[in-house]
Amino acid sequence: MRSRITLDRCKQLLVELVKVPSPQTELMEKEPLLRRFIENEIEPRLRRMGFTEIRYDSMGNLYSAFGAGTSGRSVMLITNAMNQPQATMTNAYAGDVWDGAPYGLPGEVVLGKGASEQKSNMAAMLIAMESVLAAGVPITGKLVHLCCLSGETGKHDAIQSIVAATDARADMAFLGGTSLKLSLGNRGRVDIVVKVHGKSCHSSGPQNGCNAIYGAMEVIRRLSALALPRRNEQLGAQSLTPTRVRSSPESTHTIQDLCEITIDRRLLPGEDPDGAFVEIERIAMEVDGIADPTSRIPFRVEVMRGPYMYPSLVAAEDEIVRTIDAVCRAELGQAPEHIYAPNAFDQGFLNHIGIPTVNWGPGEYSYAHTDLDMASVARVRDAAQVYAALLLRRLT
Repeated sequence: MRSRITLDRCKQLLVELVKVPSPQTELMEKEPLLRRFIENEIEPRLRRMGFTEIRYDSMGNLYSAFGAGTSGRSVMLITNAMNQPQATMTNAYAGDVWDGAPYGLPGEVVLGKGASEQKSNMAAMLIAMESVLAAGVPITGKLVHLCCLSGETGKHDAIQSIVAATDARADMAFLGGTSLKLSLGNRGRVDIVVKVHGKSCHSSGPQNGCNAIYGAMEVIRRLSALALPRRNEQLGAQSLTPTRVRSSPESTHTIQDLCEITIDRRLLPGEDPDGAFVEIERIAMEVDGIADPTSRIPFRVEVMRGPYMYPSLVAAEDEIVRTIDAVCRAELGQAPEHIYAPNAFDQGFLNHIGIPTVNWGPGEYSYAHTDLDMASVARVRDAAQVYAALLLRRLT
């Protein structure tokens, strides 16, 4: 198996993947480049491996499966097509290969948008599946692979869609990680938008209007007083943070008739996004009908729930953790460092619906979203070896 998983093969595939743009745009999952990437770069590779159970959901996410499914064991590997936009990275799709030593990474590195996150993990998983299937070993379990259009959306829409459409299930599932460390959990998040409506007028006569800024200030004051006492030993505390305030109309010397506040509410395990939203809605709506301090005209308030991601937490003694620890010891000589991540992703949804899921892989969090977006070829190779060994251990 190791003879099939080489540094050259990993470098070649990673370069091929980063050379094909699959960026986040304002269209999000509806961006045509994302579906084109999946259809042209992922599906053909799966078919060459021998996958025949391949289908899409209505959104364009890809489901594939292989194996007899007679052993009762199953593993799900999840990849994502969407990467950060090019922004200021001039070689975003060149697939440059550099020495990783100046950047604290082993061996050669491949640069390109998504290399540090989605595409390094994608390369490792594809090579692992390719190697296992090429070995011709009977797969008595079930290997499930999902390729989602998402990756930078901050919401579960894509994974929810493909799971609902295909009833995809597995004993354990794996998403990308960072530097071959094993993330056991993270806080969740729900975005909430509060809109305070007033009435415009010339700022020389504020008594004739209703200044939405005053209403927004009152909303923020009340929300900042909300007690959030819960804390998790591994993940930290609940939090509520205003992340954006904008008002309109964008005109000089004008009382603002709309002030919009975006709230980031971080969730601990056991908290539900809907429950957090209802609590914030209740507090924000206390300002609805309160009078502008200058004109005495009442404010009108709207509260809307935006994207959310569930919190995630698995225990160190859970089977999925013991399994990846054991395979890493066998293949790499040591178990991975266990960490708790600051960011939320689709592992929260999968754990929420009862599919044990962790994050482990070759990504490089410190270079994500930068002009040095890169991944170590050696770590992609190591991850591919571990994934391949895990599939053999669980599914044959």
